[in-house]
Amino acid sequence: MLATLYDIFAICYHYTMNNKSLHQKLEEYCRSGYLPMHMPGGKRRTGILAGLDITEIDGFDNLHDPRGIIGDLEDDIAALWHADEAFISVNGSTAMIESAICASMRYCPDGKVLAASNCHLSVWHGIEMAGCMHKVVDPSCGSAPFAMEVKPEDIERVLKEDTSVKAVVITSPTYEGIISNTREIYDITRRYGCALIIDEAHGAHLGLDDYWGQEACGDIVIKSLHKTLSAPTQTAVMLKYSGRIDSGDIRHYIDIFESSSPSYLLMSGISEAVSLLGQAYALSEWEQAVSEAETKLKQLKNIRLFTAAGKDRSKIVLVCRGRQLADILRAKYKIETEASFDTHLIAMTGIGDTRESLARFTSALTEIDREHPELAGDEGFCFTPPVHLPQMSLAQAARHRILTVGIEDAEGKISGGFIYDYPPGIPVIMPGELLSRSVVERLSQKGIRDVSVLDLEVEGNTSVL
Repeated sequence: MLATLYDIFAICYHYTMNNKSLHQKLEEYCRSGYLPMHMPGGKRRTGILAGLDITEIDGFDNLHDPRGIIGDLEDDIAALWHADEAFISVNGSTAMIESAICASMRYCPDGKVLAASNCHLSVWHGIEMAGCMHKVVDPSCGSAPFAMEVKPEDIERVLKEDTSVKAVVITSPTYEGIISNTREIYDITRRYGCALIIDEAHGAHLGLDDYWGQEACGDIVIKSLHKTLSAPTQTAVMLKYSGRIDSGDIRHYIDIFESSSPSYLLMSGISEAVSLLGQAYALSEWEQAVSEAETKLKQLKNIRLFTAAGKDRSKIVLVCRGRQLADILRAKYKIETEASFDTHLIAMTGIGDTRESLARFTSALTEIDREHPELAGDEGFCFTPPVHLPQMSLAQAARHRILTVGIEDAEGKISGGFIYDYPPGIPVIMPGELLSRSVVERLSQKGIRDVSVLDLEVEGNTSVL
């Protein structure tokens, strides 16, 4: 069989990596007989996975000033995704998103961040920590029961109207695998002098080969390594593709948002995952399994496989009565899915999937589809984004005392807290936003009975209304 371009790249990458990766060196060190007179207290003898748990000892570098083996690992990661620089996180994508936003706004105290309304909670926390005002742009709404892509023309419209916007944040792919045209959006943000930060937490596999497609295009792209790849939960990377945001500023905020005692177990997991990706055919079985699963799922009669141009193929999204389907899969087939809703179900695949694992899943769905026609979804349901009416910055809102009021008395007041859909953690209302009639009705429909509101009459509070 002739080698593909990806095979050749993978083999070359494998042999050009460091002679000894972090996880290999860690395993060797822990077999060497050194007596650990340092933390952690398990002393590599007590506790789960204790044998590999060390601290910043000689020869193992420091994540907050990586100049040795961790620095080499970051270089390998940058090469893998063709970035200028890479930064490792053991505090998940959350710490990287917050660091990127704060770094991008460090010298723009009066600037604003434009964020898509379907951004994760960590984006809004990052904006709060940056202390700046924000604007909201909605993703498009098609015939699907969830948000679709962010349109480039909507980004340009806001940037043209408000020159104080200095950074733009969008999520691509989304929880359902919807991918925006980040290349065109990046061209727009560069024309207007804005930094573009992409939350690509669900797209770590993008950019690895032609099957999955290109990674997002932006000044900063952030990937969770655990969602679809083999690194442990809580690991992520920030990839830097331009000089618009200073690397020193990024390191400064990573020092703030990331633990000063980073886990070598997690960093070892990152190292091992990167080494795996350097092996020929590392992704081939997963890709073949997904292709076969798609073929079978397209034949379902009542449960509908959601498809769209450019959608991330690793996410299996089924339009149906998702909660009921999830219950049947769990109770009868011992299959636990990622998330279920009244309108759809999300099943995630990953590098650990095989043809056998996805065949088990598709066989169960084929049987359920035949036996439960009532699971067919309401094809007329369309997602409507919540209305966001910010009256002050998130940082300003955080400095007010709050009261709790019944939902029937909330209209016209200013929200004092976050209420968000979880998973994946997208706010319906945020601090400092007006609780309009439509928002109150939406919260009531979700079963919310009381909400936090700002107490604008307490002495010392300053209202900007």
